[in-house]
Amino acid sequence: MRNKRQRNNDRDLIRVIKCASALGLGLMAAFLYSIKQVTPELRYNISVGTGVSFMAAATLSWAFWRLVFGKPNRSENGFSKLRKRWFIILSVFLTVATLAPFVYALKGVANEKMVEIAEGTALALLALGGVGLLLWKAARFLESDSKRADDSADSGPEKK
Repeated sequence: MRNKRQRNNDRDLIRVIKCASALGLGLMAAFLYSIKQVTPELRYNISVGTGVSFMAAATLSWAFWRLVFGKPNRSENGFSKLRKRWFIILSVFLTVATLAPFVYALKGVANEKMVEIAEGTALALLALGGVGLLLWKAARFLESDSKRADDSADSGPEKK
């Protein structure tokens, strides 16, 4: 009973991670796509492309986390070569797709403001890197905890 509840909890947490990540990346992509001018005032325009950007980013994010949390293949470290290749491709694509609209939105910014923007961007990247590290650690913890729960359920109660 406990083992089934633990698996349901793990599955629910993974679903929350997938949904939150897809929603966050989708909203960010839609917002960055709709930005038309940053200075002297923020101007944006919501269009069909905004919805397409949202759907594309959300779908790619969902696919990325599905690769991360998918059922491990029976290889030396749990990732098959094809799965690892898709993981790398999606990681690079999501990184470029995140940075490209941001850089494009800054096309009209004066050179004096670029230093401030670079500092803010560096701080944001550090914060996102920290969040990514925490998510990675949480995923590793959940995997090891699931393995421990499975191992203890397989061995049964010990008799003294």
